[in-house]
Amino acid sequence: MPFNAKSRVVLPVLSVILLVPPALHAAAPALPLPVRSGTLASRALGENREFWVSLPDAYDGSGERYPVLYMMDGEFNFNSGQIGGLRHAAQMGEIPEFIVVGIPNTDRAKDSFQEEFAYSDGSRAGGRADRFLDFIRQELVPYIDRNYRTEKFRVLYGTSNMGFTVVHALFRNPELADYYVAASATLRVPDFLARRDQLLRDFKGGERKLCLVMGENDYPTILSQNGELKEACDSIAPAGLSCRFIVVENAGHVPGDALLQGLRRLFAGWEATEPPAGTGD
Repeated sequence: MPFNAKSRVVLPVLSVILLVPPALHAAAPALPLPVRSGTLASRALGENREFWVSLPDAYDGSGERYPVLYMMDGEFNFNSGQIGGLRHAAQMGEIPEFIVVGIPNTDRAKDSFQEEFAYSDGSRAGGRADRFLDFIRQELVPYIDRNYRTEKFRVLYGTSNMGFTVVHALFRNPELADYYVAASATLRVPDFLARRDQLLRDFKGGERKLCLVMGENDYPTILSQNGELKEACDSIAPAGLSCRFIVVENAGHVPGDALLQGLRRLFAGWEATEPPAGTGD
């Protein structure tokens, strides 16, 4: 095994919640319970990376296989409200049931961008996105596939700066996922803007779908640059790559229902009796 892995089950601990200091309790993510939690010793990143897994309600008794949703910015996005919305939409037949894997950050500033940036205060960001994606593709996905009943169909979700990471992953490692959902993606990255149209023309990743979601009151650069990517995708991308574009009314940066809106749009017309058609690896 190329890395060490350990898993544990996080069970409800309502009886001890009052013993947790208020400040500490407020900072912890609101995890849906029960959640399986694990840690991988990542060779790609040279550090331990925690992950959380939420299984469909019928997982233990069904014997079925499920597509997997990989959720970056796990400490923000992997919560009861978000996952509850997905479970309800699946129950209504709007989207499939997913195994949801949350990936919390250790150094979000480094992992978001492949380029390294220097800010006016001397701080730096970026430079590790490719290694972060290698961790997901080479280490986390194989671990989840070995230990859970997965379909060969994956969705990758990220928000804001990590929304850019989703778009970057689509072009760098298109086999990582079948559908990509980027909420309020920060696309103002010099290297990406310089190469965007060529990346679209040269895309050879097969059948992939990208959904860009933002709020109508989002930052002007988010609205304009995501709109430009949508237009470029529609005009010059090969037939297998398609892009959906959603502006959520009365919402700001990273709408609260961005993921659900994106999945509903991507799965429009999907029949609940059929598993999603993944391309596999």
